[in-house]
Amino acid sequence: MAGTTNLVDAMLVLALGFLIFAVIGWNLQSVIFSDMDPQERQATMESINQITNVTQGEQLNSTPDTSNQSGEGYVEQGKVYKDSKTGNLIMVET
Repeated sequence: MAGTTNLVDAMLVLALGFLIFAVIGWNLQSVIFSDMDPQERQATMESINQITNVTQGEQLNSTPDTSNQSGEGYVEQGKVYKDSKTGNLIMVET
């Protein structure tokens, strides 16, 4: 039983470490540790969680040649997720 307790303690320490890493990695420390009033904090959290719906654009008639360019000129603006129920694409800006 003592070995199980030590294993649970180790898991809790790792979970806390991952939580701290996530807060620092997402740059949320300014939101969590600042002296903002509740309205400012809510506005900041809403801007972080802002989701933009993306409608399907024009379909290409031919596939562009990207073999030599390797994605030149493109800048990552966020991540796009597809809703499996509706088929809508949702872009989360970063």
